[in-house]
Amino acid sequence: MKNLILVRHAKAEKRSSEIDDFERKLTKVGKNDSREVAEYVAKILNKVDLLITSPALRAKETAEIFAKSFKSKPKVIEEELLYAGEVEEIIEKISNITKGYNNVMIFGHNPTFDELAKRLTGDDLHLRKAGVICIEGESFDDILSGKGKLKWMVDPKSLSS
Repeated sequence: MKNLILVRHAKAEKRSSEIDDFERKLTKVGKNDSREVAEYVAKILNKVDLLITSPALRAKETAEIFAKSFKSKPKVIEEELLYAGEVEEIIEKISNITKGYNNVMIFGHNPTFDELAKRLTGDDLHLRKAGVICIEGESFDDILSGKGKLKWMVDPKSLSS
């Protein structure tokens, strides 16, 4: 079985005219939430092969925190489409990158990730900040064609309740 794990970046600095959206950093809360969720996810997955992140700073910081939580030390790559791409473009790009891997995490932004999750599972899911959705399928082709099944979902709020 293959797992595609969608991760929304954690809480970041507020939008302002003084900071370019691309350069917004995680807040202290965002970093703490990322660590908490990453540690939980690492216990479930044991090994992640590849992390693909939006090049926006807040997504990269979230991916770096997750990468450190896995003993397997997964490869981390940036993909521009995860910042501003359309769902169809992201699906096509991911299908070209995932070959040869079993567990792949992608880090990005809403509303695109909510749309992507719905497209891949058929479920109307909402990713909170630092939220994670794991979609399982026989192959990445199955997952990316909408035949994947929601395996589990977690976010900081669900861990604290």
